[in-house]
Amino acid sequence: MQPQLPQGKAIGFKPLTEEWNYYSIDDGYVLGVKLVLTKVLKTGQTDPSGAPIYIIQHQPAIQVLTHEEYRNITSRSTIQK
Repeated sequence: MQPQLPQGKAIGFKPLTEEWNYYSIDDGYVLGVKLVLTKVLKTGQTDPSGAPIYIIQHQPAIQVLTHEEYRNITSRSTIQK
């Protein structure tokens, strides 16, 4: 018997930021990883503090870079005000 998943109502969302996390791998490459949200369900339940409980679906995004590619990406990143 499979466990029953909580039910919820699909609600819209938009990304405010989607940051990459970068890791230097022992074989000389850089691994970029981020989680991309694909679906949000609102359960109608709340946690003990009163905050709503959501169910999310997500997918990992992965990129393999050379150290030079990583430097090019990070050197172009600037904070705009």
